[in-house]
Amino acid sequence: MTLNAYPVLYAFSVNVLPYITVIAFIVGVVVRAMKWLSAPRGSPTPLSLTAAIRQIILDIILFRKIYRHDKLTWLLIFLFHISAGGIIFGHMRGFKLWSAELFTPLGEGFKNFLVETLPIYMGYLFIATQLILLFRRLSLEGGKLLSHPNDYAALLLLLATSIAGQGMRVIPPEAVDTTYTVSFIPRLVVLHLEKIPSAPWFLIHVILTQLFFMYIPYSKLVHIYTGVITAALYGSRRSEYGL
Repeated sequence: MTLNAYPVLYAFSVNVLPYITVIAFIVGVVVRAMKWLSAPRGSPTPLSLTAAIRQIILDIILFRKIYRHDKLTWLLIFLFHISAGGIIFGHMRGFKLWSAELFTPLGEGFKNFLVETLPIYMGYLFIATQLILLFRRLSLEGGKLLSHPNDYAALLLLLATSIAGQGMRVIPPEAVDTTYTVSFIPRLVVLHLEKIPSAPWFLIHVILTQLFFMYIPYSKLVHIYTGVITAALYGSRRSEYGL
């Protein structure tokens, strides 16, 4: 059993699209960086390393500004980011960045829960928080909130990607107790699967994930990267204004 049930689509999504994704992403980041460097801005008050880390934790991890203004939204966003972080961490195992043996000292049962069961719950939580935040945005549209089409494009693209990824987990795999290697960029980006998921769900997820990465630098999602820099550089100024 292989994932190559649709050879043309598989070849495009695994052997061609990754290079397009990398090029589009790099170009987008460079364009964004050039715009940011050329924009007029004041000189931030220098922060020590400790103070910069503190600002990053408060702004990027704990979302203190949102917490002060709307506790319910803060809870949704916090759960959204916790589940996203868990999913990203789980994906890292597929790329051999860590091994399940890391949790062996905690017991075989607990290790299996962390590796097999918890990711399913994380996936449902991730999708649920996205849906709630989407409906909340729609309910506030035109009043407290004014959205642009690219705001919804980012949300819907991420939601579709998440649903496809969850489908890979809950739909019975095509084969178990086997290994399968997917080489997106040889020697650099190689996915090692312990189960062979349903081919349609896998291909949909792979294509949507790459479209999502291509879109990041051209949307507000670029805050995934710039948020850390902003918090570290301008955290002191935010504190001065009570933000």
